[in-house]
Amino acid sequence: VPALPTLLPMSGNHLYFLEWTDVFKPVKSGFNCHDRSLSLPYIDPNHEVIPFLMLLSLAFAGPAITGTINNTLQFKLNIVKSDILTLFPLGKHISHHLSSGVHAFGLCATALITDVLQLMTGYPTPYFLTVCKPNYTTLNVSCEQNPYIMEDICSGSDPAAINQGRKSFPSQHATLASFAAVYVSMYFNSTLTDSSKLLKPLLVFSFIMSAIICGLTRIIQYKNHAMDVYLGFLLGGAVAVYLVVAVAKVERVLQKPLQSPQVESPHYKEKSITSS
Repeated sequence: VPALPTLLPMSGNHLYFLEWTDVFKPVKSGFNCHDRSLSLPYIDPNHEVIPFLMLLSLAFAGPAITGTINNTLQFKLNIVKSDILTLFPLGKHISHHLSSGVHAFGLCATALITDVLQLMTGYPTPYFLTVCKPNYTTLNVSCEQNPYIMEDICSGSDPAAINQGRKSFPSQHATLASFAAVYVSMYFNSTLTDSSKLLKPLLVFSFIMSAIICGLTRIIQYKNHAMDVYLGFLLGGAVAVYLVVAVAKVERVLQKPLQSPQVESPHYKEKSITSS
């Protein structure tokens, strides 16, 4: 993809500002007084089962490592590379994506889409009220009426945790894990031969299950609501499928040789008129 060397640094730069700085803050959506679904315990990021940096490392390095191992095994089994690429054209494109950075760009794009959705919706996490510590005495109405509060009445001492508590939809872990799992699963499904009928579904199942476990940890540790995780799975998988199919089509178009228009010879034209 010609524009990839430019798009990849730009995506990484935007991702840095969205994920690790407070330049862009989420929308302050409302909540009800003493909402139990938003008052669950807050777990420090250092005690998360899968921290965000670990997820990024696995999502970036996982497909590259598994792709390298697969190519090494193919060569050791004396399978000619040209024959593989002829039999599995989609695997050719995905293998090229792993080396050219399309996979890395897809991860950055998935993270960017997720960050933008989180900032635009500002949907509170299950632990939001725990870190927000709302001061209900500043309200003009009693909480006995269960009003929907739109004002910013947080009195918590950790602004970063409060901002993070407004970014539940969709789950960042679910989208990235789903993208990486679907992408590398399509790679193995396209490159492994029929002789490895058991290995192919085993690898695909392992990657998909790893993504599901990664998403479920967000529910267990009260970081995201269940629906945020499920929709994150759909979003990440959709981006992976679109990237593989769409970019493969673009590459096929670019690789087609240009056909020069056929110009009719004047001699042939004169001969045709004479014969008629």
